[in-house]
Amino acid sequence: MAKSWTLAELANLEVLLNTVDVREEERAEVADAIQSAGAASESEQRRSGIRAWYQSAIRYQRDTESKDEAGHRLNLSLGLIQFVIVILSLALGIALMAGLVERVGVTEGKAYNVWKLLAIPIGAQWCFLILAIISWVVIRNNSRKFTFLEEITGQVVKRMAGKEGARGWNELYRAGAAYRSILSWRIARITQWGAVAFNIGIIMGFYAILLFLEINFFWATTIDDFGLPQLERVTNVLSTPWRAIQPDWVPTQAQMLQTQLQVGQLNAEGESKPWYTFLLACMAVWALLPRLIMTGFAYVMEKRELGRLTFMEKRHRELWRKLTPRVNASVTVSDPSDGVVLIDVGGTEATTDEVRPFLLQQIRVNPTQRYTAGVLSEDQKEEALASLQKAKRGVVMLVEGWNLSPKQLTPLHTKIRAAVDDREIFYLVLGLPKAGVTQSPEEEEFQQWQNFVVDLNDPETEVIAYNPSKLI
Repeated sequence: MAKSWTLAELANLEVLLNTVDVREEERAEVADAIQSAGAASESEQRRSGIRAWYQSAIRYQRDTESKDEAGHRLNLSLGLIQFVIVILSLALGIALMAGLVERVGVTEGKAYNVWKLLAIPIGAQWCFLILAIISWVVIRNNSRKFTFLEEITGQVVKRMAGKEGARGWNELYRAGAAYRSILSWRIARITQWGAVAFNIGIIMGFYAILLFLEINFFWATTIDDFGLPQLERVTNVLSTPWRAIQPDWVPTQAQMLQTQLQVGQLNAEGESKPWYTFLLACMAVWALLPRLIMTGFAYVMEKRELGRLTFMEKRHRELWRKLTPRVNASVTVSDPSDGVVLIDVGGTEATTDEVRPFLLQQIRVNPTQRYTAGVLSEDQKEEALASLQKAKRGVVMLVEGWNLSPKQLTPLHTKIRAAVDDREIFYLVLGLPKAGVTQSPEEEEFQQWQNFVVDLNDPETEVIAYNPSKLI
């Protein structure tokens, strides 16, 4: 299996795609990588081959040029942003705990309001976290756009990363939904590290104040809904994770009564230990731990997205064709198991003989059977299914302008995928014929087909625009 990519390598790859040409030495290394992949699937061969090309191309660039690499600059800027966020968050957490200390009465000394400690350092964070998750689901996951926080982070990265780093970020941002998802998870990881530092600052500040100052705890309210029964209920719920192990870390009802503020004065019999152990445990379990979990989750998801890259975008497919040799147009194959089956979707006017040279030269497959979707009898459907199962090189779907909805095409694609297992499915997009000759599709229509194939999330599916001018 091809080694997983890093964000820096992806930035370098996208810059290289736009700045360098394929060399013969690189084709040789790609051929060796494909041979090493053996009987792996087409998508796995593509991943291995593109990585081999990248490693060769980046080595050549490092040997011949001295400029900064986009990925290196991008990594440095992201690391610096994370460092700054962590330091500021740590200081903010300490300052928050110092700011929550109150002076009760004229001579009573300093104390913490229990309700404020539960509401601000813990409750407010959960509200913010829930809003952030909702924002991500609604904006990022559905529209595939960056959230406001991600857009701001992107602008900061581009300003800090210099020319090459900003170029790497822009290339990744424009490179498609898969890359933007990786960037999104990296930003999420950075922000969660900031949240972890903020909570460490809260705990450090709280502990330092307890260590160096004489601090009491109190609670008071004029609203019955926040009285003793509610406080007891809240403490019981929050202490669930450790109450059985450390019951002393939970204030009893009597201790709660002793710390109720009486006419603006602290109760002299109030006990501090049950409250500060309880509150320290709350901060660790309900504030710090969730952020550590979210940080780990963002890291795992980023790695998962990096491992799922299929390199199916147009520029990747064009690179892949440059890296792999073409089949001579005179090659003929008579056995269906050595070729592909054509599925005519919607009834195109292009004949098999017309598209065969393009398929041989550009995709290196030979059509041996042809069927028209939607008009087959039961016997023909059985015959088509048998042909699909035998077709060694997969299926070519002949499609024209974007005149079918995804709801119509997706079930057909699912049925064909089930029949051909992990073999490739090619969508060959044809243009309207002129003077009896099939033309290239319009750019807008081809883009719609590209979006459809990307949304299928099928690594063994590729979309190609028919272009008669490429025929030898």
